[in-house]
Amino acid sequence: MTSYVASHLKDMNRHIVFNLINELEVTSRAEISKRTGISAPTVLKIVSFLAEEGLVLELGEGESSLGRKPHMLTLNRDKLYSAVFFIEGELLKLGVVNIVGEISYQKTLRCEPNLGGIINRICNGLVDGLFAEAGISLDKLMGIGIALPGMYDNKTKTVITAPLVGISEPTCIREYIHNLEQKYNVLILVENDVNCQCLGEFKVTKMPEDSDLLMISVGTGLGASIILNGKLRHGVNNMCGEIGYMSFEDDFIARLGSPGWLERKLCLRVLEKKFGISYDTDIAGLSEETFNAVLEYISLHLALCISNMTMILDCPNVRLSGVVVELLGEKLIERINDKIVDMCISEIKLQNQHSIDIGLIGISAILTEKHISRILMEKNKG
Repeated sequence: MTSYVASHLKDMNRHIVFNLINELEVTSRAEISKRTGISAPTVLKIVSFLAEEGLVLELGEGESSLGRKPHMLTLNRDKLYSAVFFIEGELLKLGVVNIVGEISYQKTLRCEPNLGGIINRICNGLVDGLFAEAGISLDKLMGIGIALPGMYDNKTKTVITAPLVGISEPTCIREYIHNLEQKYNVLILVENDVNCQCLGEFKVTKMPEDSDLLMISVGTGLGASIILNGKLRHGVNNMCGEIGYMSFEDDFIARLGSPGWLERKLCLRVLEKKFGISYDTDIAGLSEETFNAVLEYISLHLALCISNMTMILDCPNVRLSGVVVELLGEKLIERINDKIVDMCISEIKLQNQHSIDIGLIGISAILTEKHISRILMEKNKG
């Protein structure tokens, strides 16, 4: 029993030290000990372990008004990288992201909306090409992350539904994941696209660990993600955040694999038919009448959705993301905020996403956390 407790304490302390260096960017052993309460000898051992693993670099002496100058530390940004792929219907965003969440290289491709085909492309050239274009050696590949627009069960490796990439009924993708694992011998992670955006936003904006956050994405499809008390919520059936199935009509019949009521009102394909808006639309070229009609239509439906969700969750922090939000910009945020004031009895802090690439950062953050945890939990080290 004593050994069990001691090993877990060692793991916990290693995580605390690593995370603090990541948060502060540059710090010293003395500062770590002061902030964490971990003894100086233990901090010394942990930092030595991290340095041996190549995760921490010594920067030399820092400034001090009294006594010996501290030796400054930082994480080794160039040690490990993730290859990350964010699927949004016919668009595929690709990126190489380091362990502190910095995007070293990225690009966007058009693709056929077929998940199997996309994963095969990732396995047969996209990863290698991405690292080559980024000028980074493939031996620094830490993991591969895929963010998909649909419901996913990580335990069974099953996509429950993802109509935007050709999956309308539960489909196991274990074989695709196995092929990637066999080829690259790294961690392979698949996650819902909006969950990745929500986690990325949570980390980049450095929200307090016990905070709540609601992310709503309006793009080729419609979805949401919820972080409660610092924890991402998936739900028993991995359907948490599937707001496309929300309905404000009593005669609508929802069917799994088909767009829900709200998604039929707001997704990009519907807006393209109704207003002529597409990926390539030059918003500045729209007439004032058309632009205002688009804003009014979208803001009404989103304001209803947001006001209902925030009252149920009592979550004041709301972010918007997705291609439609990118196209319409701050004017859409302003119009929704105007409506929420009248609809909601509590104050809502609705903002645009921090970055259009927040999803790449989010899925990389999950990969980094899992990979670093494996390293820090090795019992025979240190």
